[in-house]
Amino acid sequence: MLRKLFYLMSVLILGAGSIAHASCRNSPAPNSRVGLLELHAVHTQIQEALSSTTEDGDASIVGFWHVLFYNPDGTLYDDGYDVWHSDGTEILNDTITPEPPYSSGAVCLGVYKKTGPRTYKLKHPFWSFDGTGTLIGTGVLVEEVTLGDDGNSFSGTFDNKNFDLQGNLTSEQTGRIKAQRITPD
Repeated sequence: MLRKLFYLMSVLILGAGSIAHASCRNSPAPNSRVGLLELHAVHTQIQEALSSTTEDGDASIVGFWHVLFYNPDGTLYDDGYDVWHSDGTEILNDTITPEPPYSSGAVCLGVYKKTGPRTYKLKHPFWSFDGTGTLIGTGVLVEEVTLGDDGNSFSGTFDNKNFDLQGNLTSEQTGRIKAQRITPD
């Protein structure tokens, strides 16, 4: 933890120096693209320094995952690739089986929060389409997952609700979810 704190302070000091240097030569106007890009670079370095563990020392869920959703009877409901970002946002690229691709939307954007030690709650809305690509409704996928002790897997439950265009509930599917971290190696 001290090493991370030292790294974070170094990034802040070096980042502040580079921003000050950039504004001393050919001073960009406030809110200029150059100044904002430098601030973004410092923010990114800070997020990377903090993303491997959470504030309470747990392994972090931040990363790239292969996710499998199972019906209560154990059959496969959905299969996808999921990215959890350090800012509390998430992107799932999936294909619900046996529906044809894109009939329920292939990409979901979500938000999550930590709810306890190694546990997270995720919510993401999505659009629903029929087989011809016509918009027929919306949906909300909610997951409650627990990160494995090794930090390279998670499991939990999901609740997938579908609504028509008037907001009426048309279907609901619950089940179990399992995921494995994808790494470059």
